[in-house]
Amino acid sequence: MQPPSLLQIFLTFLQLGCTSFGGPAAHLVFFHRKMVQQLHWINDIQYQQLIALAQLLPGPSSSQVGIGLGYMQRGYLGALMAWLGFTLPSAILMALVAVLGQRYFYVLNSHSFHVIQLIVFAVVSWAFWQMLRSFCKSGWQFALMVASALFLTLVPLSFNQILAIVLAGLLSIAISKYSNKVTVTSGQSVTTDLPHPKVQKKQAICWGIAFVLPFIVVPALVHALGWSKLHFFTDFYQTGSLVFGGGHVILPLLRQDFVSSGMVSAQAFDLGYAFAQLMPGPLFNFATYIGTLLDWTDQLWLNALLATVAIFLPSFFLMFATLPYWSWLMQQALIRQAVMGINAAVVGLLLYLVFELGHSYLTRWEDITFVILMIVLLRSKIPLWFSLIAGFALYTSYLSFF
Repeated sequence: MQPPSLLQIFLTFLQLGCTSFGGPAAHLVFFHRKMVQQLHWINDIQYQQLIALAQLLPGPSSSQVGIGLGYMQRGYLGALMAWLGFTLPSAILMALVAVLGQRYFYVLNSHSFHVIQLIVFAVVSWAFWQMLRSFCKSGWQFALMVASALFLTLVPLSFNQILAIVLAGLLSIAISKYSNKVTVTSGQSVTTDLPHPKVQKKQAICWGIAFVLPFIVVPALVHALGWSKLHFFTDFYQTGSLVFGGGHVILPLLRQDFVSSGMVSAQAFDLGYAFAQLMPGPLFNFATYIGTLLDWTDQLWLNALLATVAIFLPSFFLMFATLPYWSWLMQQALIRQAVMGINAAVVGLLLYLVFELGHSYLTRWEDITFVILMIVLLRSKIPLWFSLIAGFALYTSYLSFF
């Protein structure tokens, strides 16, 4: 079978980028239906192994699977076309939301902002519950989750969230060695019959070096040349490099980088995050919205582009660096153990955020009732966009009358 052209790859993923609502789990179902069942670009075993590799890596899992799918068809350019098609629709929409939000911010009154805050709280609470059920299945994982949340509360460092993730991974490895066994959930078991990727191992090493370089080069340039605005790039790149567990985890990291520092208002941040739930494609495009609000350069579109590239760039580096070693990675029990600990810490980050937002946003008993109702709607089969818009309209009207 002749591989698809670069244009075919772009158009296929563009269609998915316009229609794939529902988050990473739903995206992977759409990818399977399109790439495996309809187009037959790869088989079931290859697709399952690609998902397993993406789950071991930090970053947006569905976007990484898309990058891998494009690469397996047409190499590096195929990977770029797949990512571009899948990312472009929601990136454009989020940039427009940021521009229009700045222009028409005054239209929203205090009740509207309060309801948006409650919707964000409901979405984060629901994401926390889903991740808790998926990632914390043993006592030591629950302990790491709670310890991570307490660590964020008691250690007021600017990099405490990243430190909590790293420490959780190391503690998880130590726990496995101390107990003389590695606990691996059934969802992480893998087979090893994916054909060897085409990418060369020497190239893979270069991609691995490229992944590490921004952590070293950008701070050096900031210190030596005084290019302070490069910190923005580092913030987005760092988030894309260290986020495990799905798109919702970017919320606490970006909130710490841009809201706590005063670069973006809490109201504008929450407004963008609420709109991000309504968009198809990757939730990581929330970075596009944040980038548009920053004064990185004089051009809003360039700010949006730089933020989008910065948060997705680690995914390219990591996929290209690990594809040749996928079979070795799949067999390393300690790596899978570290990822289990990191996932538990990520749930702890969301737990901390749930308490922080709840303390700030829940001001009356009606708010609690509304949040519970929103979570029930999120659990239902009602389309997410309808649930969020209907909830916003009804509760805003209620607050305006009472």
